[in-house]
Order: sequence, then C-alpha cells, then structure tokens
Amino acid sequence: MTLQHPLVAVVTGAGSGIGLACAGALATRGAHCVLVGRRQDRLEAAAAALDSPAAVLPADLAEPNEAGRIVAETLAAYGRIDVIVHSAGVFEKAHVPEVTEDHWQRVMDVNLGAVMALTGAAWEPLAASSGQIVLISSVAAVQAFEGNAAYAASKGGLNALGEVLRLEGRDRGIRVITLSPAQIDTALWDDKAPDRVRARMMPATGVGELVADLVGTDRRIDIAPVVIRPVRDPWVEPEP
Repeated sequence: MTLQHPLVAVVTGAGSGIGLACAGALATRGAHCVLVGRRQDRLEAAAAALDSPAAVLPADLAEPNEAGRIVAETLAAYGRIDVIVHSAGVFEKAHVPEVTEDHWQRVMDVNLGAVMALTGAAWEPLAASSGQIVLISSVAAVQAFEGNAAYAASKGGLNALGEVLRLEGRDRGIRVITLSPAQIDTALWDDKAPDRVRARMMPATGVGELVADLVGTDRRIDIAPVVIRPVRDPWVEPEP
C-alpha cells in the first residue's frame, strides 16, 4: 500500500533495530524520514539505504533542549511534521536489589521522558498536519519478567502516556498508535539471548512493515493499543 501523499516522518532510534525498520518501511511507501539517533555514522548509512529522501539529525534524546532542536530543524527542512515514531529506547536488565538511582533514571529519561519532551515540542505541528504518533512500547508493559523493574515501569508509563495522548489528541486531529511487541531480534539482545532463541524472535523488518501499514490506514479508524508476539515463545525449545 502506498501512502496518499509524501509524509514527513521523524523516527527516533533510526540507526538500527526497530527504528531503522520503521524508517525503511515508511520510506518504501514514499515518506520523507528524519532519522534521529546518537550515532551519525549509523544514521548516514541508514539514510543512504532508504528509498526516499531522508535527513539525519544526531541527538541524545535524554539531553535537555534536544527535542526542541529536532522539531525546529525538521520544520526548517520540510515545513511540517506528519508522523513521529518513538522507537529510541534502552533495555538494561537489573533485579530489584541491583537497581541503582542512575540505572533507574537513565531508563526513565530515555524510554519515557524523551518521548514526552519530543511529543510536547511537536504537538502543535502535529495538530497542524493532523499527524500521527507511534509509540514503540513493549510487552513488558503488560507482562512481568524478572530483572525488568525499571524497563517495565518505563514501558507501562509509556502505555499510560499513550492513552492520555490519544484522548488529548483526538480533538486536535492527532492519532496515537501504541505498539507493544514481545521479543524482536535486534541488537538489544546482544549478550542476552543465544542465537537459537533469537532465530525464533520476530524480525524487525516485519514490525516496521506493520507500523507503516498502521500509519497508512484510513484516518477514520481509531487503533487501540496493539500487542504483538512471536507465534511461539522463542525461549521454549521446540519439541523434536
């Protein structure tokens, strides 16, 4: 499916993983992407591989004033913002006694605080274009896993934030889509899962295609929070 007109899509965490997959799928449908991430080299490589024009904006979203800069530079380059895909995130496991103040704050700053900052900065431009916000949450928001105290709290907060954004954005013409995936094979699992388990996880490209399809659906359709999982639990060994 091709989008009706070229959209301007800001994608965070766009240098790898889910963010890169979302940018790729949106670009294939004609969107002009603004790729946001911490590593310029990865962003430039991603931009060069896309099927439509893209801009590169290196940024640490946890830093003050970065959200405003991203919005200002996007508007200067394209004059509008139609979509924001919030894909940047950190996945740092620690059991409760191991959760330090620094660990907790870093996870909250990136997974939740940065989303609010960028959304707030882009709220009026999104309203002007009847835009869309895509929140890449996690199944950890609705299912408990050991060692996930900070991560689960941040993603649960993200889901709750998404519901407030849906409510407040509705009358402004802003649609909010919250996607809570289970295990996706990305670099987040480096040193956390063996290859045989990762092979049974969902591919990032498939998730990117789903995001692009959801963004492209008829705007008269409201999309409730979506949970997606691998067909089978990748941690459970298949029967011989």
